[in-house]
Amino acid sequence: MVLEEPEQNLLVAEVHELRMRFLENNHCVKEGSLDGLLRKVLYAGKRGVTIKADSEEYNFDFTSSLFFVITFLTTTGYGTTVPLSDEGRVFCMLYCVFGIPLTFLLLSCITSALVPRVSHAPIRHLHIYWGLSRNNAALIYCGLLAVCTATLFFLLPAVILCLVEKDWSFLESFYFCFISLSTIGLGDYLPGQTHSRAARQALEFVTSCYLVLGLIVLLVVMESFWHLQQVQALVHLFAGPAAAALIEDGLDELVLSEWTDSHDDSSVDVQFRPPISIISQNMPDSPTNPCVEDSSAPFTPKMASDRH
Repeated sequence: MVLEEPEQNLLVAEVHELRMRFLENNHCVKEGSLDGLLRKVLYAGKRGVTIKADSEEYNFDFTSSLFFVITFLTTTGYGTTVPLSDEGRVFCMLYCVFGIPLTFLLLSCITSALVPRVSHAPIRHLHIYWGLSRNNAALIYCGLLAVCTATLFFLLPAVILCLVEKDWSFLESFYFCFISLSTIGLGDYLPGQTHSRAARQALEFVTSCYLVLGLIVLLVVMESFWHLQQVQALVHLFAGPAAAALIEDGLDELVLSEWTDSHDDSSVDVQFRPPISIISQNMPDSPTNPCVEDSSAPFTPKMASDRH
């Protein structure tokens, strides 16, 4: 409230001044009629309907519909495009019930498939070939992964948006990237709103791809950081004993799987030895030296008659 109230008061004062100036310059317009028109305009604007007289744009063309579905399934939801009919609202609710869980399942499967190749394999390489401990290798790799992610999915898109959207500052562009990939989606900033129809459709398609790819990368990064010993120490600190034991069991299974993967190399000549049970079964029952008596035979004393 302390941060936003001065800016809000300034904006309210500017709007009131414009309203009073318009009424002074147009005496034929009644104040009640102007307020009714403004309410209609605000109502249409909140639902993504343009009020320009020469505009023939539709919110639900193919690219706009695709953009709406992507933001809907990823729970970003900028709120600039919304269903206007009751049938559309019912369809969105039903689509949400099945679509969002399936989307999360798909993202989870993709992340599970990428983490061993993108995260575990480089950490194992640093551990084996660079002589680093597993913890130090994981720290270095996660740090590099975080820097690359911040550069490619936050800083670089913010610079591009500054060049595309002339009215946006770098902070506003970076703010849009952060709000989008964090799936908050406030909708106060959206690229392509002041451009032509073709440019807007292109920006909506690029933004859709950016959201999907960015969410996958962020999930991979968070999964990589989750297995750090420092992060697990914090989890053990704040979690209960039962939760800490479950997490530790999961990490033990992960470390064991990584160890078996690192030793499963077809190029290594592994010498197999038969089990002890097989060796014992193949041993002869009697000694091979005929001069040695069989100790397994029962002892029978010889009589005097047998000696002669």
